[in-house]
Amino acid sequence: MESDNNTGEPTPRDDVKKLFPVLFVFFSFANMIVCLGLVMFVQHSVAYMLCALLYAVLIATELHFHIKSPISVSMLGLYVGIIILDYFTEQYQGYGGVIIFAWLSLISGLLLLFGMPFTTFYSKGRGIKQLHYTISTLWFVVYTFSLMTSALLIPHVSFLIVPYLLCIGCGFLTIFFNFVWFGKRNELQPYFLIGDLSFRKITPHSTDFNRFCHFYAQQTYHSIDDGSGKTKGEIVDDLANHERQLEKVSHIFIAEHKEKIIGCIRCIVDKRNSSFSMEKDMQLSFDPLRRIGKILYVGRLAVDPIYRDRPDVLNGLFKCFAELALSKDISFVVAESFASRLPTYLKLGFEILFDRSRKHHAYMSENHICHPVCLNFSKLIVYRNESYLNKYQFSEFINKYLAERWYKRIALWKLFKPSSRWPWRISFQQIQMIL
Repeated sequence: MESDNNTGEPTPRDDVKKLFPVLFVFFSFANMIVCLGLVMFVQHSVAYMLCALLYAVLIATELHFHIKSPISVSMLGLYVGIIILDYFTEQYQGYGGVIIFAWLSLISGLLLLFGMPFTTFYSKGRGIKQLHYTISTLWFVVYTFSLMTSALLIPHVSFLIVPYLLCIGCGFLTIFFNFVWFGKRNELQPYFLIGDLSFRKITPHSTDFNRFCHFYAQQTYHSIDDGSGKTKGEIVDDLANHERQLEKVSHIFIAEHKEKIIGCIRCIVDKRNSSFSMEKDMQLSFDPLRRIGKILYVGRLAVDPIYRDRPDVLNGLFKCFAELALSKDISFVVAESFASRLPTYLKLGFEILFDRSRKHHAYMSENHICHPVCLNFSKLIVYRNESYLNKYQFSEFINKYLAERWYKRIALWKLFKPSSRWPWRISFQQIQMIL
């Protein structure tokens, strides 16, 4: 893989060849449905030639991205065969759909039988195996039913309409499974376990909300002298009031061991035409960053000192905000940290946003001196297997479906954007410059 000379990071051309091939399975479905329409409703030699041309273009494009799909190659061969058949006889006309569905049923069924769902050829075998098998099996069933209806409903016009509608419906269901939802197991989970630790989401209306407020206030009260003279009870009250004001935009997660809170983190999802409190405190806007990708704000990060050496605590808290970021299509994560909490943020992959020469390196927030930190979350996901990102410990506990869905969504949304607008291509120095 080619790299930038200075950074060792992949070039934009490498990113295109790596990121966007996963979308070609959807282009293949669209191409198939268009060609089916031509074959079934036009039934003319020109239509078959056009189908062959469309598949030739699709295969050439796929090969450019190192995709070798047996479905695409075999369909090109099939249409060429139909063109040759059309030259010698017209007796088969009207049965083009039957021929095509019979072939698609056969090849997709054989690939499934040999453990090679056809969608895997577009992801080089990567991705969730369950999703690959579900989509491939779904299409095999649709192809088979389309074959049956095409053969049994002749000569009624429904022998053309029913199978075509089945394929269109299957196409929409495929998009839904890949980009929207694929079962409750793959949703953002409000509760999970890592070893003997439990992690769960709470709200200001939860019975554990007051416990969270007392825990965070305890950590703040003992680790930071803000000079305000507030008692721990006053800190608890201020915290509770602030979180209740945030209401639905706030996502609070707690870590527990034997029903004792040992860690917490709170996230705020960016909303259009709004800003985070840290922007007001810094007198700085994140809007230039918002134009590149969505932002998540992380705060209230605290871990009981007794548990700070346990990696599973940070792994769990990372999972909490990372999966929320994946579910909301986040590209960047920002936070403001007390000096004593910086090591914890740095362990999670954050970097100090400004060096000491910048006036925004430190500022006052709620009577505390804070330092802004930032994580290019999109780079962490897109390049999580690259060696130059070894300093980040990407958690193995992350929901794989949410990561894959995020990956496909961002590939689709950024497909026609210039590489300078791809969030995973933005370096930390560029982030500093645009802010």
